[in-house]
Amino acid sequence: MNVREELFNNSDEKYKNFHLSLLPGFNADKIIGVRIPILRKIAKNLENEDFAWEYYEEIMLHGFYIGYAKLAFDKRLSLLERFIPKIDNWAVCDCVCSTLKFIKNSRNEFLPFLGRYMYSKSEYEKRFAIVIIMDYYLDDEYRDFAINYLKDIESDKYYVNMAAAWALSAAFVKFPDKVRPLIENGVLRGDIHNMTVSKICDSLRVDKKTKEYLKKFKR
Repeated sequence: MNVREELFNNSDEKYKNFHLSLLPGFNADKIIGVRIPILRKIAKNLENEDFAWEYYEEIMLHGFYIGYAKLAFDKRLSLLERFIPKIDNWAVCDCVCSTLKFIKNSRNEFLPFLGRYMYSKSEYEKRFAIVIIMDYYLDDEYRDFAINYLKDIESDKYYVNMAAAWALSAAFVKFPDKVRPLIENGVLRGDIHNMTVSKICDSLRVDKKTKEYLKKFKR
């Protein structure tokens, strides 16, 4: 498969312009305009990772390939190690994280690798760690690990803080008695506090009475 040719054959100018509106400051010359379902379909047919990294869609495909291809665990980690520094926007980060389903069956083995990025100073490396924790570690077994990490995040990076708030709101839905005290006692740092309250209030899985109560704690 000629990957770049396939991407341009599936470009959609209207979608490109819409997607650019969701990626402030992104270089328009580096996005082709291919819809995510089509990218996923292309990724599932990739035979290897031997293609370019120049365009937004090519980078996304590298991440999808790691999730979809039949690879050994160590090979996936090796490819992720190369891929993660290439992340430069929230969309690539979040779409790829949701595709790394292999983590579900190897969560304990994956933790040492994840730990490299949990305290990274890079905005998108840290967002990667947060979104992975939200997607694969918010359950009874890893609940305390996840929430203890999320509650201590302190950053001046918008996409880190928003990811932390998103993850905390997801944790609230599952474990309200663990997250509510963090809001009531003002534990969350900086902008994450108000962002978390807002994300919880946006959720369709939280009742109106709870939302009104939590709004009282906005700073």
